[in-house]
Amino acid sequence: MAGFFGNKQNSFDSFPDMRGYRAFIFLKGCEVNEVRKQVAEFNEIYGSDIAYSIEVFSIDGTPWTYIALNLLPNANNSPIWYYLDILLWMSDKADTSFAYAYSMQEGNLPVIAFRDRGNEYGEACRGMANGKYFQASVPSEEVTWGQNVPAQFDYVGHLYNSYGVNVSLV
Repeated sequence: MAGFFGNKQNSFDSFPDMRGYRAFIFLKGCEVNEVRKQVAEFNEIYGSDIAYSIEVFSIDGTPWTYIALNLLPNANNSPIWYYLDILLWMSDKADTSFAYAYSMQEGNLPVIAFRDRGNEYGEACRGMANGKYFQASVPSEEVTWGQNVPAQFDYVGHLYNSYGVNVSLV
């Protein structure tokens, strides 16, 4: 993939500000009670640094569970770091996982992220944000931007075709 990623930046500042986004994480192969336990552990460890409240739901008739993240009023202006960190934490016990956030403001593009399974430390994500592909190392808050996502890209359709989950229903 040489050349695909290459515009390195040293912070998440260029990610979309998650205020005004509805954020979700989808987990395949995790029971609701198991996910609630993981959420409680995450909350216990991160305590007052948490930017989201988290609700857990199952998708009836499927092996999928999802969490809805609601941005807290006291969150900083770029809680994408927290969002990706929660994705990585929740992905530990899932067979498959991904994050999907859509803006409630017209014109803002969705955010899709996946755990980078090729990262030996389990601390990196890949995805799409701001209409570009990205790689991100969560603990170092390092982002490498890639090529533009095609303007007509169907984010919801891509997730449905890849995972069989209709994210527009949440």
